[in-house]
Formats: sequence, structure tokens, C-alpha cells
Amino acid sequence: MIVPMGTLKIQDMRIIKILFPILLLGSLSFTLVGYIAHDEKDHFPELAKIALRVSGNRFLLADHDSTSLVLPIVELDQNRFELSFQRPLSIMPDSLVNIISNSFQVSNLPKDYIVEVIDCDSKQVAYSYQVSKNVEKNLIPCIGRKLPSNCYKVHVLFTEQKAGLFSYKNYSLLSFVLIGFLGLGLLHRKKEKGKGLVQEVSHYSKIGAYTFYEHQNTLVKDDLIIQLTSKECELLKILNKNQNKVVKRDLLIKEVWEDNGVFVGRSLDTFISKIRKKLKNDATIRIVNVHGVGYKLEVS
Repeated sequence: MIVPMGTLKIQDMRIIKILFPILLLGSLSFTLVGYIAHDEKDHFPELAKIALRVSGNRFLLADHDSTSLVLPIVELDQNRFELSFQRPLSIMPDSLVNIISNSFQVSNLPKDYIVEVIDCDSKQVAYSYQVSKNVEKNLIPCIGRKLPSNCYKVHVLFTEQKAGLFSYKNYSLLSFVLIGFLGLGLLHRKKEKGKGLVQEVSHYSKIGAYTFYEHQNTLVKDDLIIQLTSKECELLKILNKNQNKVVKRDLLIKEVWEDNGVFVGRSLDTFISKIRKKLKNDATIRIVNVHGVGYKLEVS
């Protein structure tokens, strides 16, 4: 039955005014999510190549090589990629596992894969391991046994392509989430500081025997690669720029916590303690607490 517009009540008109933009946003979000799902699948090889190039760069840095090149990443066949290097290098399995895992997490790649380190000359597998989203199925042997300097190629086989989040059965849930975000965006615009999906190493500095890659939240010393949290990295960045100078507590708190939530209790002291532990392998480095004033990064 068609109801003439004149017979609609004012309350009904208000409901229509509310429902129409919601339904419109829902329709748009379905289209958008469908595009994202298709786009992510189509661009999987490119994302994998970027993550492997970042990993290769970090392998070279861990091997104290900042000049040689990571060769072009090759897609051998579906879901299998090859990473190779311009010069021989040594590989520590611990670093190999951590570097690849971190790069894949940042790029949001599948969590099921097999890694093989291939000797260029003999074509034999010098080292391999398997990672699964089911941690109990992880097979990571020979941790701590360094592979000698040689020509190596790293093969990665993704055993399961990512589907889950962007599958059709989740479109409805994602639509409501998108509607919520769009609605909040119309009510209140908030400027956000964006960061790229993957960043190549563009800046580093020395802290004693450590190399500090602030854009990757990473400290490197010999074969040791240490990941920093975002706040640890921000604190260390400020202290490092003011080596052997006292930095006031108020400045550290303002710079690190002002735009990132509420500062609670002794958070600053807790994070300074964590940074100290991550710098403990170099006796020439000290973070000194100047009572009632702030902290000083001393490097002999």
C-alpha cells in the first residue's frame, strides 16, 4: 500500500531523515569493503615484496653492511618469493626469524609461511623453519647457531593466503564499523598523525656500540636486534638528541604523553628502566636520574 506523503506524521519524517543517511552509508561501506577485499588480494605480491625488501635491508644492517644492495625480489611462483643479496653475508637464525616476523606483521601479511635459506652454490637448504598462526605448529630449529658468511638466497612460501577479515561473511560487521567511524567523523574532526605502512631505513644514529634506527623503533648491536615500543623509541630519541645533557621530566612527559592519552603515575620511570635494560650490553652508556629534575643519557 502506498501512503500519501501528506498522511505521514512528523515523527515518521524524523525517522526517515535518520534512517536514510544510515542506509546510504551502509550501501557505500559495502561497496568500499568489497573494493578493499579485491584490492588487497590483487596487491598481495607487491606487499610481500616490500616486506621482504625491508627484511633484506635489516639483514645487511645486522651484518654491519650498509653499502651493498638487496637484489630485486623475485616471485618464483604463486605465493613463493626469493630474496637475494649483492654480496655474501652471515645469518643468525634468531635475527632471521625476528626480522621476517616483524616485517610481515607490519605489512599485515599471512601468518602461515615457510622460510628456507638456500646456499647459492650447492643449491642446498642451509637453514629452514615454519611459522603458523597456531603457535603449537611452529617449527624453528637451531636457534643461536650462526650461518657462516656465504652467498645465500632466502625463499619464503606463504602456505595460506590471507582471507579472513575481508571475506564476504564479515561485510555486515565491517559496514556497521565504517558507519560508526563515518558518523563520528561528521560530528568531530580530529587531526591524526599518520605513519606509512612500511618505511625504509632513512635515518640512524650511534649510541655507544648501538645503532639506533628511530624510524623502525630498532636498536642494533652486532648480531643483536632489539625492538623498542613507540614510547621507548620517542623517549630514547629525545635523550639521544641531548646526549650528556639533562632533559627535564616535564619536557619528556609533554613530548611523549601529551597527545597520546593520560599520563599515569610513574610511567616515565618505568619506561626509562626498560630502556636501560635494552642498553645494558654497553658499559659506556648510562641513563642517569638527576633527582627532582630529569634524566641524562651519558655516553662515554
